[in-house]
Amino acid sequence: DTMTPVGVVIVSEHLSGSLAQHSRRIIEAYEGYQQLRVLRRPIEGVYLSFFLMMTLFILVSATWLGLYTAKRITRPIGLLAAGAREIGQGNFGYRIEPETADEFGRLGDAFNTMAGELELSRAEVQRKGREVEGRGRYIETILKRIATGVISLDQSGRINTMNSAAARLLGLDQSAVGQMFDDVFARQDLRPLLSIPQGAARTRGGTAGHEITLVRDGRDLHLAVAATPL
Repeated sequence: DTMTPVGVVIVSEHLSGSLAQHSRRIIEAYEGYQQLRVLRRPIEGVYLSFFLMMTLFILVSATWLGLYTAKRITRPIGLLAAGAREIGQGNFGYRIEPETADEFGRLGDAFNTMAGELELSRAEVQRKGREVEGRGRYIETILKRIATGVISLDQSGRINTMNSAAARLLGLDQSAVGQMFDDVFARQDLRPLLSIPQGAARTRGGTAGHEITLVRDGRDLHLAVAATPL
């Protein structure tokens, strides 16, 4: 068939080499832009996920660091508070185990040193207290056994102690202990003794022993009396 086409001839303007090259670059850029445009949503999702992960990581790190720092501060303080309560309850053997070598660790060492000194001081006080108690019992035993009457007064003039010899010589009983000296010795037969403590307080060196005569039950009672300030 002579009418059947066997080819196509396209006629166009001739393009120089540089112009054709620029044309290819434009076509490639456009095709690349179209590809990026299609991938814009997935790329935005990837970057958003990345930033969200970074944000969460920073938040978690900051929270953990804050809790760790707070624990490093509050735990030693809590240990010190517990130690102070133990010391306040009389447990002077309580000690703190320092967990770090920083300022808090040195603070724990200082607390342990203080607790040790308090324990030694308490032991010393207890020892001295036992000595004083024993000395007091010793003196009390002596006062009970001697035939000399002894009466002690405090600074306000109240009778603190009175041995049995003093009670027997003066006709008193132990109910006088705790009462004012002036009230007890205001009794008619004991009035000559009222001035004795006052004289010792004025001289500060005590009064020399001298004789005082008391009249009791119609007879004279001759006593040698002296007062000494303690």
